[in-house]
Parts: sequence; structure tokens; C-alpha cells
Amino acid sequence: AAERIAALDVLALGYGTLAAELGVADRFSLLGVGVLALFVGVAMLSSRLVRPLVRLVGIPARRIGGAAGKIAERNAQRSPGRTAATAAALMIGIALVTFISVLANGLRVSNSDAIERQIQSDVIVTSQDGYTAFPSAVGEVVGDLAGVETVSNVRQDIAQIQGDGVSLTGLDDDVSEVYDFRWEQGSDQVLAELGSDGALLPGNVADDRNLAVGDTFTVRTPSDETKDFVVRGIYEGSPFYPLLGSASISQEAFDDLYDRPRNRFTLLNAAEGETLSTADVGRALQGFPDTRVQTRDGWIEKEDNEIQQFLLLLYVLLALSVIISLFGMVNTLALSVFERTRELGMLRAVGMTRRQTRRMIRHESVITALIGAALGLPLGIFLAALVTGALSQFDIRFALPLGQLIVLSVVAVIAGLLAAITPARRAARLNPLEALQYE
Repeated sequence: AAERIAALDVLALGYGTLAAELGVADRFSLLGVGVLALFVGVAMLSSRLVRPLVRLVGIPARRIGGAAGKIAERNAQRSPGRTAATAAALMIGIALVTFISVLANGLRVSNSDAIERQIQSDVIVTSQDGYTAFPSAVGEVVGDLAGVETVSNVRQDIAQIQGDGVSLTGLDDDVSEVYDFRWEQGSDQVLAELGSDGALLPGNVADDRNLAVGDTFTVRTPSDETKDFVVRGIYEGSPFYPLLGSASISQEAFDDLYDRPRNRFTLLNAAEGETLSTADVGRALQGFPDTRVQTRDGWIEKEDNEIQQFLLLLYVLLALSVIISLFGMVNTLALSVFERTRELGMLRAVGMTRRQTRRMIRHESVITALIGAALGLPLGIFLAALVTGALSQFDIRFALPLGQLIVLSVVAVIAGLLAAITPARRAARLNPLEALQYE
């Protein structure tokens, strides 16, 4: 049965990850079925992995635990089914936390890389939330500041292209100084030649809409203004965090289409040998309270923090699964102590002290927790790699947060120690004579 589930798992995960014709919803449905089968399959196969894993994770118990540690290791190996069942809940909890940690780190790295690759300016002016547009007059105000060499205003508003609602961007002639265009067709010279009807498209948008250089498309604004534009250039877009819209036109053409043109970004470069202070820019924009002034590094840090705050709730919820697994370990260890009452009494009778008894139960609990971590960490990493691969079209990177994974391993050890407190106390308090008579 375990082999059949594993086969189903491989089939669903492989097709859901590699099939090119699947939509996002169908892809994630298959991944969901595959992940469920993966958890079930690993849980069923884990009893076969217990003995080799115990020999590996039981090394500290053998080295520092003395006789009690060696007995604990053998106890974990003696009943692999029970040990695997005890570790299963912790395995699932750690796998989920690992999955979210790796995926979140990939999102953070992808976000930072996307901004670093696109924006080349020293200072960025955005709205307070970073997403909505702000008055275009901001660009005129900061353009008069001393020490400013380049000011580029990136306009943005909603529009309709080929029946779909998208973001339309208006670019000025200086945008190549602050934005890194990686051209698939065209060059920076195209920016100065857009005129009243030229447009630029990211490569992924051009592919999705089957548009090439020389093709024409129609733009419709919310005020029902329509105009035809000719594709003059195609650049390599950023699917993960595109800072420019689905189409970009000249700023003059943009201002003709919209009655109240607004900026999405105002990007500033300092003159050579000059230092451009965000405080100075902020003071100049006191009349625009909805704006936020940041350095390039500060903006990247802010975006990282927002991702971390968004994922914090998931971390809290997943931490509950680890806490619940502790109760499962406590119950199983307590039951194990009851079942081995006579055995414990015999060990006490031949000279094992109460301290050694407690140590034995603790080592056994830590070994069980480490088995859960040894299974959960690779499982979570594997799931994160699958999801990252399924979302490769959005340019999401796979990046391991080594520090967080080490912390999770330490958490597993602490979980084992906490789970052993009550069972270890009961085992140490057993009366050897009464325990030998227990049936």
C-alpha cells in the first residue's frame, strides 16, 4: 500500500510541476493531492527508516548519555512502529514550518533581486503604502533640489488592452538612467523615439498577447479614451515584481490620455560627487504628506519586512501544530512507561538510579523528536522546491534559510525534552518492588 501511495504521489507531483499546459488552479490542485499522498506515504514508510535514523540521531545519546543513553537508543529501535507513530505528528509540523520558511525566504530573495535588478536610482519617492499613485507635481518639486542630477517620473494608471484591465505606464526620456532595461528587441534609443504612438512591452506580456515589434494594440482608459499604439520595443520583464506596467508609453502620450496624470514612482540620482539625503528630499515634499522618501536599500528592506509580517501569522498557526505534536509525544511516552513498568522496575533493581531513569526517558524522547526533524526537514524542503518549480513562470527563486532550519532542529530537541518531563518523572518515581510485580 505504501508503494502505491508513493507512486500516486510521484505521478501527481511530477505532472503538477512539469506539465506546461496546466493553469495555476489545476496545477495547485494536483500539487495538493500529491502533497497529501506524500505525507501519508512518508508516514507509512517511516517505520522502515526508524532503525537507520536512530543509529544516526542517537550518536549524542551514546556519546554523552552513558548506559542510559545506549538503552534509550535501543528502546527507540526495539519498536520502530511506535517510534515512527510518535514522531509522525512532529514530522508533519516541522515539514509545514520548513515549507513556509523556505518558500518565504525564496519570496524575500526574489523580491529583493527584482527591485535591485530593475531600479538603479539613489532615492525613490513612492506613496505611503508604496503602491498607489501620487500627484505628478512631486517630480517638479524635487527637480529643483541642489545635488540632484536625474529626476525620472514614472506615471501609472489603469487601462484596458485587448479587453483586459492592466496597468499602463508613462515614461520620460531619463528613465534609462534609473531603470535597467534588458532588451529582447530594441535599445535605450527606443525610449526617445516612442513619440505619440510608440509602446514598450515586457517579454512575458508580449508572449501572452501574441504581440511583436511592429504590431498594433488599442488602449482604452477609464474615461473611455481610446488610442492605438505600435510596439516599438520588448524588454525582459520581472514576472515576480514588475515595477513598470503591462505596457509603457511616452509621458506625453500618457498625459494626453489621462486628465489627472499621477506618478507611481519618482526616481532620483545624485550628481557626481554629491550626496542626496532622504531628509532633504522629505523636507522639500512636506506639502505632499502622502509621499514616502527612501533610499534604494531602505525600500528593499521595507519590502522584505512586509513579506515577513504577512507570513508571521502563518508561522504562528504552524507553531500550534508543533505544540499539538508535543501532546502526542507526551501521551505516547507516558503509555510506553506504563507498558514497560516491569522492565523499568528490573532496571532499577539492578542498580539504575532515578537520575539515570529520567535521563533514559529524556534521551529516548529527544531521539524520537530528532527522527521527526530528520524526516520533516527534507520533506518541507522538497515541498518548497516543488512549489517554487511550479511557480517558475513568476521568477520565484529557491533559497534555503539555513539559520531558520538550524533553529528548527534545535526546536525539535527542545520539544523532545519538554515532552519527556512528565513521563520521566513517573518512571523515576516507580517503586522497584511494586514495578517487578506489575503485569
